[in-house]
Amino acid sequence: MVLEVLGYPGIKILAIISEIMNIGLLSGLLYIYIKSYRKIKFGFTVGLILFALMLLFKSIMGIGFILFSNQMPVNLPYILGNIIQIIALLILLKITWDY
Repeated sequence: MVLEVLGYPGIKILAIISEIMNIGLLSGLLYIYIKSYRKIKFGFTVGLILFALMLLFKSIMGIGFILFSNQMPVNLPYILGNIIQIIALLILLKITWDY
């Protein structure tokens, strides 16, 4: 049995869920970075904000391509890449939150 929700196959649903998780983690990082920048006004923090914004843009665009493009190849390597990104962002968020 293949999982299908609203006409989308299960692999696309997993891809969308992983992108939404990335968006949530990146939003948390952006919140911390912007709060930090307001306190210390350090150029490195601007770089972190831009880095998080670019990854956030990538995840938003990814969801758009998954939903509205038949040309977007959603396969296991795509999902694994998103899972690796989620793990990396969790580590970064933990480190950032602690300091």
